[in-house]
Amino acid sequence: MNVNQTGSTIVFVHYNPFNDYNFVESCWQDLQKRCSHSFFLSWGWISTWLKSLDKKSDIRFIVGYLDQKPVLAFFVGLSIKNAYKIIRSKIASINTTGSNYYDQLFLEYNGVLKDFDVKFGIQELMQALKGINWDEFQMPGISPEFVNEAGFLNPEGSFIRPIVVDEVSNASYVDLEEVRKVEFNYLSLISANKRSQIRRSIKEYEMDSEIQVTEASTLDQALIFFSELVQLHQREWESRGDKGSFSNTYLLDFHRDLINSRFVSGEIQILKVHTKDLLIGYLYNFIYDRRVYFYQGGLNYLPKNVYRPGLVSHYYAIIHNAHKELAVYDFLAGDAAYKTSLATGSHPLYWLRLFRNPLFYYIKQATSLVRSLR
Repeated sequence: MNVNQTGSTIVFVHYNPFNDYNFVESCWQDLQKRCSHSFFLSWGWISTWLKSLDKKSDIRFIVGYLDQKPVLAFFVGLSIKNAYKIIRSKIASINTTGSNYYDQLFLEYNGVLKDFDVKFGIQELMQALKGINWDEFQMPGISPEFVNEAGFLNPEGSFIRPIVVDEVSNASYVDLEEVRKVEFNYLSLISANKRSQIRRSIKEYEMDSEIQVTEASTLDQALIFFSELVQLHQREWESRGDKGSFSNTYLLDFHRDLINSRFVSGEIQILKVHTKDLLIGYLYNFIYDRRVYFYQGGLNYLPKNVYRPGLVSHYYAIIHNAHKELAVYDFLAGDAAYKTSLATGSHPLYWLRLFRNPLFYYIKQATSLVRSLR
């Protein structure tokens, strides 16, 4: 256990989360009550993640204390990678392992749990990481709120040095209150072209019977729906010559464990969209703090182009969740056309890197410049 103190009164303590699991649980759950955060920083997600990892994984739990009271916390995963094909780099990664295999979970709305009135910027981060040997600090899927609160931006809106932006991806969403304001006539909120596509597809699907939405009501049913979703997902992606997300057995096992542990808490939603005789698709969502996060789908593609299982499934899921008095239907990061065309708004998520080693910073900048000139 390492203790570090900033020039202020925050004291940082490093813990092994596997050895000190009970403390991690109580600390994280206590901080959750005092700050806004996403499902990806909820104890449901974090506890499933910790239990899924090899106990030999180099993970640190860092807690900031103010007057002996925990006021902030986050995890750091440590790894070593060959950087830019010429040198080995020591990687520290927030709330992730730094391993490509484990981090295919694709964490979003990432950040630090902290009391609202606690400042946590670059200076505090550097103090928190004292005692760790690192060259690059990776920050995947960082929320815009954390970017602004941490002071990562210059007054003109660019990122301060030595932060490098690997990716900016908009997370599109539907404001479900807007859907309720138009008396659930959601199609009136999107483009005429998309309205036409959805209506035409619904008409084709309903040649024999009406489309229904069945939400898994028991854990057993949720696990059955999830297995069928995985089969559809893999079938489609393999037909395109891709392995598909669930070819990663770690990811598949993680989500089965997540469903098993969090369904009873109401944080897992799996929807089956179908007619009497025809399956259209499954959607696997998280529900947290009145927000629906669409994570993955399994769709039944049919030969005729008029059938649009993704658009139709999301249309019915949006209406379904608007009736449940939820606030937002979040498509998460990605610029897929269906996300942007169905959304009523969006905000950015960031994949950032902070460099302590100036050499690596300039190498990264140079390689990015070369790529942009190609």
